[in-house]
Amino acid sequence: MSISDHLADNVGNYRAGHRGAPRRGRALLQGIVMCGICGRHMRLNYSGPKSDYPVYRCHSEAGMCAGQYCQEVRAPGIEAAVERLFLAALSPDQLAITLAALDEIDDDAHALERQWALKRERAAYEAERARRQYSVVEPENRLVARSLESIWEDKLREAERVEQDYQRWKAEQSAVLSAEDRARIATMGIKLPELWSAIGNAERKAIIRLVIDKVVVDQRRAKGMVWVRILWQTGASTEHWVMRGTQSYNEAAHAEQLEEKIRELNAAGCMDAQIAADLNAQGLPNCRGGLFDHGTIHLLRKRWGIPTVKINGVGNNPSRWPDGSYSVQGAADAIGVTAQTVFKWLKKGHLQGRQLAPGQPWQIDLTDDQIQVLQTKIRRTNPSRRQAS
Repeated sequence: MSISDHLADNVGNYRAGHRGAPRRGRALLQGIVMCGICGRHMRLNYSGPKSDYPVYRCHSEAGMCAGQYCQEVRAPGIEAAVERLFLAALSPDQLAITLAALDEIDDDAHALERQWALKRERAAYEAERARRQYSVVEPENRLVARSLESIWEDKLREAERVEQDYQRWKAEQSAVLSAEDRARIATMGIKLPELWSAIGNAERKAIIRLVIDKVVVDQRRAKGMVWVRILWQTGASTEHWVMRGTQSYNEAAHAEQLEEKIRELNAAGCMDAQIAADLNAQGLPNCRGGLFDHGTIHLLRKRWGIPTVKINGVGNNPSRWPDGSYSVQGAADAIGVTAQTVFKWLKKGHLQGRQLAPGQPWQIDLTDDQIQVLQTKIRRTNPSRRQAS
């Protein structure tokens, strides 16, 4: 199949097996994504506040399920995975293997085509021979004529059956790339990584279709994962699993792995920011596919009941920390108020302090002058306001 054949696909005639012409939209696999549940083409839709987030939807159940989709798969994750596999397949070494496989498949296809040609020719000859025999019989020989007519009809039916079998076999064969396309792919394998980022999406889609026939997806097979089968133009198929983004960690495929890692790092004395950095360095994404920060780790620890790592181990907080800052109780004792008042002043900004991470002890910056000012303020406060504070 040449590039012109690919571009000639009818844009909207999915029912006839066409994939649609490559367009300039953001989605890379438009027109070649198939539903792994029902086997139909999945339509491309754009969602999000700006209607620019690509999503593949299968509408086969919409008529029977009150508007529900058969399945909906977000495009970016699976397209990034397919793009990586596609570029890897076009590396010079892999490309040589692929083109050799194409040559072998073409040789087999040509051999089978010759066998079918002989079989069809034989069936057509037998039908024509029976017709000639029937044509030369004398009309008076009705018994012989009826017998030859029956034989002729049988040969015609046999020739028709052979032709139908051939057409079915032909429809099942993978599209064959032209010699021009193969030569183009061979040179493309060396230059493509450099040119890939410089060309537009329509050109990328056209190139991908030269190598990939269809991409089948199913996100119902495993929690938080998308099963992907790539049907290559060589006739081969490969299966892959892609982690998908989820709204919560209840649906995330790697929730158990994350909990185990966080517990392990927490037990080693790592604080939330360090745990986040370690998880990011290991390539473990959060539930939406992004990077971790200390706030997310804090929330996950609360979810899984993992205690906060204290900067002073398991002991009580001292009145003052080694850098001279005060703890909450130390500040309360120095000023002559309760710890609750110190927390209230921190919240209102009357006192300045910091925490290394949520849940960590406060380290409050407090000078002698500030202590005197606050003590004076407390003495001037009437008993009712002092009680309220």
